[in-house]
Amino acid sequence: MMNAVQSGSVRTGEWESLAARQDARRARKNALLTSAFGAVGLATVLLVLGLVAAIAYHGAPTLSWEFLTQPPREGMSAGGVGPMILGSILLMVGAFLMATPLGVFGGVCLAEYGERSRLMRLMHASVAALAGTPPIVYGLFGLAIFVLKFKLGVSLLAGWLTLTLFCVPSIVLTTEAALKTVPAALIDGGLALGLSRWQTLWRIALPYALPGILTGIILSLGRAVGEATPVLFTASIYYTTAETTLGWETLRQPVANLPYYLAEGYRQPGVVPERLIWGACLTLILLTLLLNAGAILIRSRTRRRYLW
Repeated sequence: MMNAVQSGSVRTGEWESLAARQDARRARKNALLTSAFGAVGLATVLLVLGLVAAIAYHGAPTLSWEFLTQPPREGMSAGGVGPMILGSILLMVGAFLMATPLGVFGGVCLAEYGERSRLMRLMHASVAALAGTPPIVYGLFGLAIFVLKFKLGVSLLAGWLTLTLFCVPSIVLTTEAALKTVPAALIDGGLALGLSRWQTLWRIALPYALPGILTGIILSLGRAVGEATPVLFTASIYYTTAETTLGWETLRQPVANLPYYLAEGYRQPGVVPERLIWGACLTLILLTLLLNAGAILIRSRTRRRYLW
């Protein structure tokens, strides 16, 4: 009897020792993985900060009010990038006005009916595939359809339509993801109070998901404003000495923009002074950072406004 008790105690001690060794091994493995991922993340952050610092170092001396507002002069060897900044803003505003209602409506439909219908599941897969399509594909599609087929020519309107196609898939997916974060209790409560499905969506779900929807829209536009290829064949002009005017005739004219200016500037070295290229690159980064900061500010304010 005593031997059996002692044997059981020894066996229990062995199991505890084995469990302790496994816990120690698991802790070492977790610590190793945490250190590895932390090192990779730190290296990535340092690399990005290094690139931004290098661009700021070379581009900051060029930044001035004249550089940001004046058109190029003397064969683009002097002057500024005013028309390029205005063209980028026009492209972004037009894409925002066109892509936002389409993307939000598509996201609402997928969130509401995406799991009930085989057709909606197929549409979800198609939208996800479009969101991962390279930008050059959108540029070539815009050239074939809007520029040549619809005879819009290389123009601001063709660029708007192409950027709209480029932005809509990501807005659809972010809207759907934001709506899926709405607690089911809020939806059930609205339905229990006698609201219809669409009234519940409009008065409860959309306000709750609004911060995520707005963030997705602004980040999508920030990505679009930095892409050269969607407007490469549809809206861009490289050399212009005139300030971009605002009017109906502007819709049928090509516009200068920062991404295309940078792409052509590096493709044709010596045409544009290097200091102007660095200044334009820093300007584009600051414009993108401004959009991201705006997304963060809007998200925080809408969260406080609709905090229940």
